[in-house]
Amino acid sequence: MAQKPDNRVHLFRLQIIIIDGGLLVLRHIIDQTLTAQGVTLSTCLNNEKATITRLKSRGVITQVQHDILFPTGGQAPTTSEMDFTLIICLLRCLKCFGLNKKFDWNTKPISTDLTIEADICRLKAYRNEICHLPTTTEIQPHDFVTWWNDIEQILVRRSSSALNIQQAIANFKTCPLDPEEEKRLQEEVKRWKDYEADVDRLNEEMKKMQTDVIEVKREVQAKFTGVEKKLEAIEKRQEKSNEGVPPIQTVEEKYQNRKKV
Repeated sequence: MAQKPDNRVHLFRLQIIIIDGGLLVLRHIIDQTLTAQGVTLSTCLNNEKATITRLKSRGVITQVQHDILFPTGGQAPTTSEMDFTLIICLLRCLKCFGLNKKFDWNTKPISTDLTIEADICRLKAYRNEICHLPTTTEIQPHDFVTWWNDIEQILVRRSSSALNIQQAIANFKTCPLDPEEEKRLQEEVKRWKDYEADVDRLNEEMKKMQTDVIEVKREVQAKFTGVEKKLEAIEKRQEKSNEGVPPIQTVEEKYQNRKKV
């Protein structure tokens, strides 16, 4: 097999560190957080089932991901089955992980912000940027070094000695890039892109549904307003037709008038 140019190898190296290294650290964050609380993953997910169900109904969590969180047959869920997207979703949305609910996930964190929220946001941004590059992209050596060092710092900052992330990173930088490894990386990237496409499609469908609901409400309101105006017109015509007509007497009134006579 022909050797790939070094600049293209850089892309695959970056994909490895963000896909494998990022996922390793994100799983570690969940496991470490729950261990510190003395809570199992199963308990955490069951306590947050209402939130997870809501996320699924909005299309944020897929059916496949939901089955991973609540496996059948009495099996306990495990982070080893969770992908990058699902873990970030859980960390952001579930109260049991204790992240700052006011953190702005849509804005790039400033360099001095070294909170866990900022680092997770950075990993997500690097994942999106690197994995959306075409496979033919040639990354220049200085860009590769900059990206690699930034990602490495995040992974080291968010891991513990038990994870031995430094050794894992060293392996990512030197491991052979055989066809099977490249295929695995591209399949992972494709899954992410397919997931994002599904989420975008669902968001568009929800926006259309919201627009349709607003339009229906307007039509109903217009019809209701029209009915009100018609009723007012009928009442006014009735009032005019009754002008000069003596009021209808009740039986009691007629009886009292006869007595007076």
